[in-house]
Amino acid sequence: MRKKLMIFLFSLLYTFAFSQNNYENTIKKDLNSFVQNMKSKDMGKAVEYIYPKYFTVVPKEQMKQILNFTYNNPAFKTTILDFKIIDIDKPEKINSELFSFANYGFKMNLKIDWTSFPNSQQLKTQISDGLYKKFGKENVTYFSKEDYYVINAKMKACAVSHDGINWKFVIIEKDYKPQLVKVLPKKILDKF
Repeated sequence: MRKKLMIFLFSLLYTFAFSQNNYENTIKKDLNSFVQNMKSKDMGKAVEYIYPKYFTVVPKEQMKQILNFTYNNPAFKTTILDFKIIDIDKPEKINSELFSFANYGFKMNLKIDWTSFPNSQQLKTQISDGLYKKFGKENVTYFSKEDYYVINAKMKACAVSHDGINWKFVIIEKDYKPQLVKVLPKKILDKF
């Protein structure tokens, strides 16, 4: 009897540990795929990892255009380096969907072809100020000799799934909160 109880408890703990780790692994896999598509500049595949309800706020084609402008624009050379997932929260079920927060970071090089823009000096000041504001001055380094930025970004995404296997993402930023009110449940929004 004692042996059967021990086997049962071991099986229960193993199943619990596996299920806890399983959501983490599937979120990591899908978030890595999302970022890898961005790195390889395949925005068509990248948008497939965005939570579909977000397209009610920003249409899918417009999102592809935004991503292409940011990552496939000859005037902006962006290279994502050193992507890492810091931690993933345990999913919470709300209605028929699972929600989890993923904190991640990456290093990115940004080189801008200033000759492509009129008033380039004014634009350079605006972009520098915008980068410092968004990522923090301590996370943005400008190399004047080579004329490029290195950005250490710390980001948060909300992972959403219907089945706990396939995950879609919404980037979480306080500036986006008015848009996200239309996309995410209040209980999730209250957490950031």
